[in-house]
Amino acid sequence: MGFKQKVFKVGLFVMIVAILPGLPPYPTFPFKSFSITAPRPLEGVLAPNQLLNNAEHLLEHQLIAPETILVRGNVTYATVYGGKVLEITNGDQVRVITKIGEECRGFYDERECGKPLGMAFDSKGNNLIVIEAYTGIWQVQIKTGERKQLVSVDTVIEGGKISRKPKIPNSLAVARNGDIYWSDSSSDFICENSMLAMMVNPSGRLLHYSRATGTNRVLIDEVYGANGVALSKDESFVLVGEIGGQLIRRYHLKGPKTGTSDIFIDGLPGSVDNLMADETGIWVALVIAADQDNPSLLAVLAPFPNLRKFFVRMLTLIELPFEFIYQKTGNHLALHASNFIGNILSMKALFPVRGTVLRLDWEGNIVAALHSDDGVTNLIAHAVRSGEYLLLGSPIHPWIGRVRLNEETLKTIGFKGVKAQPKEPVVVGKLKQKVEHEL
Repeated sequence: MGFKQKVFKVGLFVMIVAILPGLPPYPTFPFKSFSITAPRPLEGVLAPNQLLNNAEHLLEHQLIAPETILVRGNVTYATVYGGKVLEITNGDQVRVITKIGEECRGFYDERECGKPLGMAFDSKGNNLIVIEAYTGIWQVQIKTGERKQLVSVDTVIEGGKISRKPKIPNSLAVARNGDIYWSDSSSDFICENSMLAMMVNPSGRLLHYSRATGTNRVLIDEVYGANGVALSKDESFVLVGEIGGQLIRRYHLKGPKTGTSDIFIDGLPGSVDNLMADETGIWVALVIAADQDNPSLLAVLAPFPNLRKFFVRMLTLIELPFEFIYQKTGNHLALHASNFIGNILSMKALFPVRGTVLRLDWEGNIVAALHSDDGVTNLIAHAVRSGEYLLLGSPIHPWIGRVRLNEETLKTIGFKGVKAQPKEPVVVGKLKQKVEHEL
């Protein structure tokens, strides 16, 4: 059989499987062609550098996947794999504030043992508002760990193109009046099937939760992997990052454009994860790099709905028997297989080695880009400044990264007169974990 005939037969098979009725998936929106703006070239302010290379590994192997990191004074808070929210003092004293979910058997049972993603202080500062990928949004009292659920994944949220339940609650920001702006990455698949969620047409949302009424409303629908959320200083607009779209959207809360949305910035050289706002701008973590030499797989497949449908159907059908076995028997090997299939992190070995954090001003301009090329300080989900350091979170690394910001970088991003941290850095390997409170 000639090469052209083989290609024709494979293409025909793909088309038949893609158009057969009645087979999963059953997405919120039909498979349609769409496009993603090409990433900006790595030149000028985006030019490669090594400012993130050789990051210190804080608390190495004492935590896994610190998705979000908050800093208040000398205290650091982190959401980590296993459903835990941690308080870290003196660099090495760790207290588990709360634990959402059952005890973990391995890295594959996140649906049961919990995967907190976003986190923010409430308006009074006594509580943390935590968003967990499999259950919803929680209010957690910092001192006692007492928690109260505010939004459940079983809640049908009215509005948008189609009223539906959230499937991947992801990130949030808290307004001064206590209201919560939050993102739902997908309405089609749960978090462990994140690759499948990205292969269907965009079904993510930016939402607003009213503390006064306890109700949600949709601000922006059909967001391609809604992720990081940030409120502007004057709360005149709210931003949401798109993992798949490699851009940030803006929803206007005040002024002549109230109730409308637009693109804050696009063409970013990677998939947008968390947004961290402060006095002068926003830290933007790009979790998977994308550039001319490393095109985004999601962007390549976006114009080909039948090909995406084929991939999703094949992976779904492969996963079904493992999921069936797990549901009937509780076999952890079947759960391991089910978690692996369709999980975007299963492809981590194929991701580019570049790690990137961007600094944006409130007008949507890139004022600084910090890169790594060491193949270690990549897959960055979160970045937050702590004095003259930048702390880095990740969806997979077993440590919190820390890099020193040089004086020129601090000046560029608008920070002057920063007091230095203690001169002696935390020595990796000599950290002593003290768990004062475990649920």
